[in-house]
Amino acid sequence: MINNITGYDISKVDTVFLDLDGTVSKSGTSCKNGVKYMFDKIGYRKISETELNMFVGPTIKVHLREEYGFDEAQAAEAYVYYREYYDGIGIFESSMYDGIADAIEDMRASGKTVYIATLKPEDQAKQITEMYGITHLFAGIFGARHDLNIMHKQKVLDRAVQIIGETPRNAVMVGDRNHDVIAGHHIGFGTVGVLYGYGSFDELNDAGCDIIVDSVTDLSTLLGRKS
Repeated sequence: MINNITGYDISKVDTVFLDLDGTVSKSGTSCKNGVKYMFDKIGYRKISETELNMFVGPTIKVHLREEYGFDEAQAAEAYVYYREYYDGIGIFESSMYDGIADAIEDMRASGKTVYIATLKPEDQAKQITEMYGITHLFAGIFGARHDLNIMHKQKVLDRAVQIIGETPRNAVMVGDRNHDVIAGHHIGFGTVGVLYGYGSFDELNDAGCDIIVDSVTDLSTLLGRKS
C-alpha cells in the first residue's frame, strides 16, 4: 500500500536519495551481532533486543554518546571492536531486500537520478554495493565520514549537495527511520518512508514523512513503473 499522507506531488520527482540499511540492505543481523561483540569486548552489560534494534540505522559512535552516555574516547574505543566484527564477519551477514535492485532499475528507467545517502561509513557503503554488484546503479554514494565529523544524516545530505554542486529541486529522501525523514526535510526534499525496514509507521509519521509505502514493490510503483 502507498500512503500519501501530505498529498506530496511525486510526479515531479527526478532525483532519489536512498538510505542503505533498512532500505536497500537487510543489515539488522550484522549490525546487532557487531554491537553484541563490541559490548562483550568492553565488558558492558547485556542489552535487550529492543535496545539492539535501535542501533540499526544511526551512526554507532553517535548512538553510544547520545543514548548510552559514552564520551568521545569511550565511543571511539568501543567502535574499534564493532568495526573489527563488521569488517571480518558482519558485512557477509547482510543481503539486499528481494526486488530492490529491480526497483532501482525502474527508477532509473523512468529518468530519475539515484544516489545512496547512508549513516554507514562511506567506505563500508561502497564495499557493500560492490559486494551486491549494484554500484553502477548510483550516481554517487554518500555516507558517514568520521574524519570530517559527518555522523548525522543531515550532514551526509549537506555534503552530498556540496559535491553534486546544487540542491536538486525535485528530490526525495527514501528511508526507514525518523532521521531519514528529518534530514530530508532539513535539506528541502520530499520524504518517502518504507515499512519493510526497521522503523514503524508511527515513527515515520510522527517525523512528518510525506509518503509511506509497505513494500519494495510499492516503492517501485511510486518512483519507477506506474502500474
